[in-house]
Amino acid sequence: MRSGLPVFLAVAAINPAVAADVQKIRDSAEKGLALVQLSQKGWNRSCVSCHQQLLPALAFQAAREHGIKFDEVAARRQSERAFSLYANLDRAIEYTHIVDPAMDTGFTLLASSVSGVPPSLTTAVYARRIASFQESDGHWRTIDVRPPQSYSPLTATTVSLRALQLYSHKSLEADTKRRVERARQWLESVSAKTNEERSQQLLGAMWAGSTLEVRSKLAKELLEMQRPDGGWNSLNSLESDAYSTGLALVALADAGQVSPHDSRWQKGIDYLLASQKTDGSWHVVSRMHPPAQVSPPYLETGYPYGHDQFISSMGACYAVMALARALGPAGSAKAPALTATMPNTEPWMETALFGSAAELKAALDSKKLNPNAVTNGGITALMMAAPDVPKMTLLLAAGANADLRAKNRYSALLIASSYPNSEEAIQLLLKRGVRLRLPKDEGQPLFNMTSLMFASFARDSKAVKLLLEQGEKADEKSTLVGFSPTPPPIISVGFDDAASLTVMLDHGMPADFADDAGTTILSWAAIGNDLQAARLLIARGAKVNQTDSAGMTPLLYAASINFGDSAMIDLLLKSGANLRAKTKEGLSALDLAKKYGHTELVASLSH
Repeated sequence: MRSGLPVFLAVAAINPAVAADVQKIRDSAEKGLALVQLSQKGWNRSCVSCHQQLLPALAFQAAREHGIKFDEVAARRQSERAFSLYANLDRAIEYTHIVDPAMDTGFTLLASSVSGVPPSLTTAVYARRIASFQESDGHWRTIDVRPPQSYSPLTATTVSLRALQLYSHKSLEADTKRRVERARQWLESVSAKTNEERSQQLLGAMWAGSTLEVRSKLAKELLEMQRPDGGWNSLNSLESDAYSTGLALVALADAGQVSPHDSRWQKGIDYLLASQKTDGSWHVVSRMHPPAQVSPPYLETGYPYGHDQFISSMGACYAVMALARALGPAGSAKAPALTATMPNTEPWMETALFGSAAELKAALDSKKLNPNAVTNGGITALMMAAPDVPKMTLLLAAGANADLRAKNRYSALLIASSYPNSEEAIQLLLKRGVRLRLPKDEGQPLFNMTSLMFASFARDSKAVKLLLEQGEKADEKSTLVGFSPTPPPIISVGFDDAASLTVMLDHGMPADFADDAGTTILSWAAIGNDLQAARLLIARGAKVNQTDSAGMTPLLYAASINFGDSAMIDLLLKSGANLRAKTKEGLSALDLAKKYGHTELVASLSH
């Protein structure tokens, strides 16, 4: 494969051998893509979204490669808006806009690779962030829980390994290969349960270099889930939908296991054509329902279906990508280079960020690197080196000021704590007198970010313990991405990080810790299907029937979101959850499961 291919795109030559007329396929794709582009105009959030910018970028590239018409000028404007962040190296080093290393940072890099974003120090820093979050067994987790697109470690792992292949720094080539190999071994060792997982497992196996035998086995399992109507569904109890069908077709074609000549693949294309609405849309029903939190809250963008519009738009993108593959071999068209995403850098920055300890020492000894060198935004060489203790030690010995602050009031300690396994780096800086907190008259870090919040994102229980012992507080909120006030325990719950939660509980955090809306961390565990966290909290005395300001209990939340199994429901019921509790609208957990068609949950709730 050539470098820069998008996730879910390949260049294997495939001939148009589908049952439907070629022009009908092209018209369907163009109409579907036009509505996606229309909805992009209605996206008024400052954040980059998977449904309005990232997945559409992949659909645009499929359209380019197969001669499908769309508004390239508007697409470029979206790319410039979404990927302008790469021009800011300081932001990448500070990680001020942290959301989720795998599904947010990783997926952004995948979309960047087909939108003309060239490799740079900034993209390399983000790739290194992703690499540092890999688990020892080779997989990645995600805190972004919005099934079907985002929730599964299989998706997180596939996205992450591909992002590393596309944008890792050249000095980390050997490390990247080792990480991809560990990811491959993990992907081949686990059993997928849903269409999302089967499709992503197949794609991940392809990129990671699994054997033909392994890929054939995974493709066979995915094909076996095709429904009589030609489509695929996200859960066995649900109807076929464009998201699941488009993704499955793309995975099968890109992995080279099923040719579009195959009658089963053709039948999937026929399903997409038949299920498209006259306005060019496909309706995909969301598996998350209010008042369960999603980020960001739903807003009207111009894509139809109200609450279902975001997942429907993503479904349209996958449908377009599948339809494109039915039109013949992929061409070589690419998006124009987005040179405006390149940051202004100096040679010392690359040495501080990616040079070895020996290279850094040589630069210091030769005076090519000032130990207190800073960027225009005040990012120091020490901040760039964090959390690499040998490099940090060299800089400190050469006279680096350990407690310098960037313009955003970030410190080397704050940045070090944003990486996993940073306890030693934090201790080194604390011994050098770095302050965990600044007096109010000196200003506070952007978004009130704290070391404890970063350590919670990093799932670093040792760092969490150290920081709590140094006076950090579990109830202090950071305003994530500038609009979401969040305390660290909610992050630990979201990652199902029982180890960090145990440390917080041991340091006095109540098991019924709640946010400003009265939603307890047990309810947050129910929303995210975080079973380890839920078991721990219940064992430590969390009230399973606590009601929040929305009138919801953990059980009511668990019944509102379908992950395809009843494990959370069963745990809550076993622990004394009240089946008779009702929402403000008078609906019980069983009523909610029936209303939303969550068949997998009904049996457990029918007591």
